[in-house]
Amino acid sequence: MRTIAITKKCLDYEKELILSSVEKEDKVFFFDSESELLVSEDYANMEIVFGEPEHSTIHLMKNLRWIQMTWAGANKYTSTTNFPGKITLTSASGAYGYVISEYIISGLLALTKNLFSYGEQMKNGGWNKIEGEDTLEGKRVLILGTGDIGQETAKKLKCFGCYTVGICRTSGNQLRHFDEIYTIDVLDTQLKMAEVVIIALPGTAETAGMFDAERIEKMKANAILVNVGRGFIVNTDDLTNALQTGLLKGAVLDVTEPEPLPEKHPLRYMENVVLTPHISGISWGENRFTRKRILDIFCENLKRDRDNEPKKNVIDFSKGY
Repeated sequence: MRTIAITKKCLDYEKELILSSVEKEDKVFFFDSESELLVSEDYANMEIVFGEPEHSTIHLMKNLRWIQMTWAGANKYTSTTNFPGKITLTSASGAYGYVISEYIISGLLALTKNLFSYGEQMKNGGWNKIEGEDTLEGKRVLILGTGDIGQETAKKLKCFGCYTVGICRTSGNQLRHFDEIYTIDVLDTQLKMAEVVIIALPGTAETAGMFDAERIEKMKANAILVNVGRGFIVNTDDLTNALQTGLLKGAVLDVTEPEPLPEKHPLRYMENVVLTPHISGISWGENRFTRKRILDIFCENLKRDRDNEPKKNVIDFSKGY
């Protein structure tokens, strides 16, 4: 018998999906939030949690042995030193590639077609052609991260006639939707050739500050930088300066450091910047397709847990993902 706490508000059909993946003797408790869990009489007995409990909550749950996150990134837990070693942590990696890749494509199209500049012009009564319109056709796109997000993005960009190059941590990754794949040690060489650079890396000690002034200056003149990984991978001041001086053509930023940016920050007012508040892959929002993918991962792991099989997406704390 397993005791399972669901700390995300689920619709009726979602509850049925979860219940169909457990044994009859298992006890499943549905809560709309973590705060509801904490006022229940059974929280200390929970073995499995679906959600992202706070560290203080985790240390109160003496029987907790597995957390299934609804997020792909795990730096909330991997960035600390006191996460209990007895607890298995699994992510929802694989649920976000399709939706985040759509976000990336939409941002790139908005910049290459001057859509923001046209929007501002219309507000001010203008009706003129704006120079500098471009196309994605034929662009060399460098994608840092060849996992689910990177693969889905490369797949969609191929439809626009792009040449896609992947950067991964270790060798041996299959090309699949990429034209070429290299390891991180040749990043600087590849930066000099790419017209679009997409960061889809996890937030780790190795990736923190990876894109500073020195590295940004190695990018091809008039390139576009996209960041859907973690904000601290890119030095915000250095990126701002590169955009202000014309070193880069533009940026698509769903993550920043800090988050949110100060109200008067220059990035908020640039027409060549797509800036959004970390929404490219809302983990448990209104998008039912994303929710379904997350639940499919959880239900598969519930079955694997029952059968004592290795779970999908187990976080390796030595790597940070």
